[in-house]
Amino acid sequence: MEPNTLFSSPADFTLEGKHIIVTGGGRGLGQSIALSAINAGAHVTVIARSADQLEDTVNLSQPLPGTCSAQTADISQADSLGALIDEVESDRPIDGVVHAAGTQLRKPAIDVEVDEWRKLQAINMDAPYFLSTAVARYQLAAGRNGSHVFIGSLNSTIGLPRVSPYAASKTALLGMARVMSTEWSASGIRSNVVGPGYFHTKMTDDLFTDPAARDRVLSRIPSGHLGEPRDVGALTVFLLSNAASYITGQLFNVDGGWLAS
Repeated sequence: MEPNTLFSSPADFTLEGKHIIVTGGGRGLGQSIALSAINAGAHVTVIARSADQLEDTVNLSQPLPGTCSAQTADISQADSLGALIDEVESDRPIDGVVHAAGTQLRKPAIDVEVDEWRKLQAINMDAPYFLSTAVARYQLAAGRNGSHVFIGSLNSTIGLPRVSPYAASKTALLGMARVMSTEWSASGIRSNVVGPGYFHTKMTDDLFTDPAARDRVLSRIPSGHLGEPRDVGALTVFLLSNAASYITGQLFNVDGGWLAS
């Protein structure tokens, strides 16, 4: 057996020379993922609706080893996503994509309106599907390896109350990633899901305004604290790197031990 098949190299864990796109890269977990990838040496194109949020990410990236560019877009418009990828790909070939954009809706299932359902699924489910397929067309045509990372949730595994549209979307991402893995892995294109537990972000702010609700959540987490955004960023960088070249079709939960308890 060749020595270089017996141990990894530090170079396997970097993203130097890679172009990664991150949706929802202007805040929360998406921003942390983008900055983590830039810190690993990647050029990252961050995509979001808010130019101000994207500018914040670009500014934060300035001291880091990689580089960052911003693309303002409304990814809820599925018909426009192919053209968006055409534009980003024309700048430099895309090696990886991270689907971190998402929205939440908290109400009982029987109270969810059709337009509320469709609005959430357009961002959480439709956009990742059509963005990844658009990126994969370029990667497959060029014979280029790639990594697609979908940001799921605890709801990719279990059902929590009052979030049925969100849970449906995050469960769908797991199915997408597994099917894409079976179709694309032989061509060197991997797809995986990261399932964050509870993190203090804009999406969870409304949940944690109630101290009792916060205490209930913390009581379920064996590690005893909420996650830090960099916890998801570090795992996502690994999945984008060459060190994860034999990992595909998998769900990785980052939940402080919630699902193990």
